[in-house]
Amino acid sequence: MNKIQVTELVEGIKFTEDVFLDKSNMLVPANVTLKQKEIERLVKWGIEDVYTDGEMLLPAKKVDRSESGFSRDSKLFSEYVNIVDHFSLFIRDLSKEKKPDLKIIKTVSETIISNISTAEGVDDVHEIISYISKSDNIGERYASSGVNCAILSVLLGFEYNMTGVRLQHLVVASLLHDIGMLKIPSKITDKHGALTPDEKKIVNMHPVISYQMITKNFSFPAAVGQAVLFHHERWDGKGYPKKVCGEDIPLLARIIAVTDSFEAMNRVKAYRTSMIGYAAMKQILNENSKKYDAQVVKQFIKVLSIYPPGSVVIMNDRSIGKVVRIKKKAPLRPVLQLMIDSEGNKCTGDNNIIDLMDNKKLFIVKVIDNHELEGKM
Repeated sequence: MNKIQVTELVEGIKFTEDVFLDKSNMLVPANVTLKQKEIERLVKWGIEDVYTDGEMLLPAKKVDRSESGFSRDSKLFSEYVNIVDHFSLFIRDLSKEKKPDLKIIKTVSETIISNISTAEGVDDVHEIISYISKSDNIGERYASSGVNCAILSVLLGFEYNMTGVRLQHLVVASLLHDIGMLKIPSKITDKHGALTPDEKKIVNMHPVISYQMITKNFSFPAAVGQAVLFHHERWDGKGYPKKVCGEDIPLLARIIAVTDSFEAMNRVKAYRTSMIGYAAMKQILNENSKKYDAQVVKQFIKVLSIYPPGSVVIMNDRSIGKVVRIKKKAPLRPVLQLMIDSEGNKCTGDNNIIDLMDNKKLFIVKVIDNHELEGKM
């Protein structure tokens, strides 16, 4: 049985199998929510560990609409939070030098593929994409990043008609691409300001560390390891760790190079402010054929458009809206959720939706970042 420390238990947690105090005394049955009074009772009794053959399922975090932009009742958002929380268990074990449960990777990767492939139309896919810029307070740092990267990679994988084992390899590599960073000292990874040359050398070793963990410790296939090892290589040969270039970089690594960069630029980092989707896409386009495979970027734009979901835009009547849906046939005329109207009034509720295809007099004149938006709100 797996031993779980009582200090790791939180109210609302569930397990996939029965949980025991010892060989004969059960704490809670499988899939039954653990209550706070039960945790307090364990502490009072001086019990330090409980035992189970199952997996821990963390409760979905309650995220206010004002913080997330999505209803706390959204099924898709709840599923997204659950996926990140589940993968966080794996990341947490790694960070504590504990042997992680590899079944978590199988479950998370299969769930991501299933959720994307069965999404009910483009609206659901775009809503899922929009979570990326709202995920900083969800789960462990590298868990949310890995899940976000995996979601984007699945969408690109579908554009390349990937299925079965190859798609699974892409998703697993996307989830685990940065696990080597867990072995880098936090004084470097959390540093504010520019890294020194020596610190950069240490950080640049993380793909190699990730590769060794994936292929040796976890015994994942070579294709997964290669995708992770080369995801920081660049099309012009100026990446790391081996400075390979062009088509010598495996396709899975070329895909992760784009999705990882986009994901990173849309998240708040200790050393950089957040970038809205448009700015991230613009930077990727500016570095096309230098850092990235032009064909991969072309497919990525096909998936996300020039105004990715989550981009905040100013229109010609001075109103401000957030892109909630894009259209492949009309990439410059997305669907927006109005945030500030033309008179400067803050908009609330879910009914302020504008389809620019139905409002020919309106058009986007500027994309703004978080700091500009805060000043106008």
